[in-house]
Amino acid sequence: MFVLANRQIYFSHYFKLTLKRRSCQFFLVFLLFFMPAYLYAQCENTGRTYANFQGAYLDGLSVLGGSLYGNIANASNAVNGQVKDASTLSVPIGVLGLTGSATQFLEFTNDGTNAGKRTIAANTTITVKLALPKELLGLLSNFEIGSFTDLHPVSASKPLVGYGYDSGYDATKSPIYTAANIAGVIGGAGEMEITVTPTQAFNGIYIKIVGAVVSTALSIKIFHAYILEPKTGSVNCDEAIDVLSGVKPTSLGGIANLTGSVTNPFNAIDADLNSFALIDVGTSVLNQVYLTAVFNKPSQPADSVSIILENPGGGLLDLSLLTGFTIQPYLNGVKAGSAFANTSTFLDLKLLPGSSSKYSLKFAVANVYDRLEISMGGLTGAFSRLRIYDIKRKLVKPRTLADPSSTDEKMVCQGQTATFAIQNAQTCTEYKWYDAETGGNLIHTGLTFAPPNTLKPGDYNYYVQANRTYCLTPVSERLRVKFKVNALPVVSVPGTIICSGSSATLSVTAPDAGYTYNWYSSSSGVTPFYTGTTYTTPLLTASTIYYIEAVNTATGCKNAGGAQAVEVKVKQYAPVPAISGATVMCAGTSTTFTNVYPNGVWSTTDAGTATIDATGKVTAIAAGNAVISYTVAEDATYCAKKVDIPLAVNPQPNLTLGSEISICEGLTVTKITYSNAVFNPVNYRISWAGNLLPAVLNQALPANEITINIPPTTPVAVYQGVLTIKNENGCERAIPFSLRVKLVPHKPTVSIN
Repeated sequence: MFVLANRQIYFSHYFKLTLKRRSCQFFLVFLLFFMPAYLYAQCENTGRTYANFQGAYLDGLSVLGGSLYGNIANASNAVNGQVKDASTLSVPIGVLGLTGSATQFLEFTNDGTNAGKRTIAANTTITVKLALPKELLGLLSNFEIGSFTDLHPVSASKPLVGYGYDSGYDATKSPIYTAANIAGVIGGAGEMEITVTPTQAFNGIYIKIVGAVVSTALSIKIFHAYILEPKTGSVNCDEAIDVLSGVKPTSLGGIANLTGSVTNPFNAIDADLNSFALIDVGTSVLNQVYLTAVFNKPSQPADSVSIILENPGGGLLDLSLLTGFTIQPYLNGVKAGSAFANTSTFLDLKLLPGSSSKYSLKFAVANVYDRLEISMGGLTGAFSRLRIYDIKRKLVKPRTLADPSSTDEKMVCQGQTATFAIQNAQTCTEYKWYDAETGGNLIHTGLTFAPPNTLKPGDYNYYVQANRTYCLTPVSERLRVKFKVNALPVVSVPGTIICSGSSATLSVTAPDAGYTYNWYSSSSGVTPFYTGTTYTTPLLTASTIYYIEAVNTATGCKNAGGAQAVEVKVKQYAPVPAISGATVMCAGTSTTFTNVYPNGVWSTTDAGTATIDATGKVTAIAAGNAVISYTVAEDATYCAKKVDIPLAVNPQPNLTLGSEISICEGLTVTKITYSNAVFNPVNYRISWAGNLLPAVLNQALPANEITINIPPTTPVAVYQGVLTIKNENGCERAIPFSLRVKLVPHKPTVSIN
């Protein structure tokens, strides 16, 4: 009765308001009047009840040496109430026209056991979430969904050869979607929800997959099944509680071209603005990749949507260049109005504050919807990938003026009052008035609000927000309205904290155009040094107090208590000394930089030239120049400070040795040929493993070849050496090589008889 009565109030209010509005708004009111049952369902406190018991029936063919039975993995995941978890049904490739099957039963129970099964009334809608691979789309005759009753255990019957089944569960099944009609339900590959309405009482829903006789093993994932039932407590109506993603073929694409993907889809609805889902159209532009956010409850007309997105390549994001980008609202699986395309004038795209590449996309949706599908593909475009960081639904912000961009301000004399009235009221919604922009005290609930007539002279701000009925958190942004009781003016200027050598901008909070604001250097000042609502100080090196006075230009009244003190606190920079460390290094070497000031963070401007870890260890990577920095964060005492040290990285010399070096036993001289010398090697030295041959120290590098001298008594063997070359910068490179001393064949002895 409460919901019905509340709805009648909203109907009456909408009707009165809409007679003065545009025809599209009148059409909305017309729909509200002629859809009473549906509106009641929107205002009802309902939520999901998940199936919480499962059983499986797995059958197939036993053959000599093995069996071709259906299989189920992680079966309990389909009834654990976690929207990300899923069981996996799979069937093998058929043989001789015989195939196995796998059936999973998802049952609604009172206590999570088969003995506590519930009987769900006929014509109750039940929804199951599945994930289908594209291989199954061409074999939908092997897929079946329906309701069931009388779920009961069955014992295994598995002959050595022939048809059999595992121990599990079976039930009396009532197919709903079979080979005859399933094709009209499945629109693509990926996660999707299928909704059925059994015409008879049931205990749950089953999903069956049958093996194909062609050379294709099939599998599907089953996440959960749920019905909507009344709840006793509040729910997060506007929370996105699930995500669907996948690929849908277009008329030009087809199943074979489903190449797109969505990576980490749940990142689009988590609370982390640094995690994202990635939509990737892939190599094919003939299909559509989709990501759908599923909300806990239907919206109300004109609720807005906020999406945080980014071009994976960074920088500018131009919606008009996205590949077939659309946003389509749905209600109960049916499109709720037209899609928002990337060229829509209703889409408000703005750079997210504090970011150079993330954008906030906001728009209002006139229709009621419970899910929002973002899709890309079907066309060529400059961008074929998109990051989605966050999808949120928000109640429309209340307004008390026809023009929502204006601030509603009412002025009265002391002892009088005025009335503020909501101009864009929604059904299933309460309007609450507060005395603060956030938090604060609730002072009134209703479509109109009149401040008390006992207020003292001054400026008053009131804030109204929309609260969805039966919902835990969905509230709108608060609207501020101003109420002014004329008498003594008030003034408020917040103090601020700056770093030494900076200036501060001091601004009057909620300035009044009817006042003059005078600034003084002392509380007893007579002549102001500046007049205005905003004052920018000179560069300050010490804390300074300014004083401000408000004067009503019409009455000459000054603010109570005299000029108000406004303090600009000045903090000094942290006394961070210079960095201790080398300014020149060779590529491939490491050293450690130090700074005696604690708790700083090391960084480099070019990690391709040199890297630095948290301990200050610098590793030279490649020739070039980088700047190593040590940054100390701001704290309660000091401002942040960064000191730098330039670093030049010189290259290592290099060359390419010739083929294997060898010398015959007894000879003393051989040569190493080389080519492709780079970075000016000028000196060389040679060392030998185990010091088996004499070392060569610091010799000028000759052109093209290096002479190696060895003792004539050197035994036959392979000797491992290291050639170390050095350039004029002092940078070295060690190049291993081997020298083979070969046996000289003995001369043959000829005997003549």
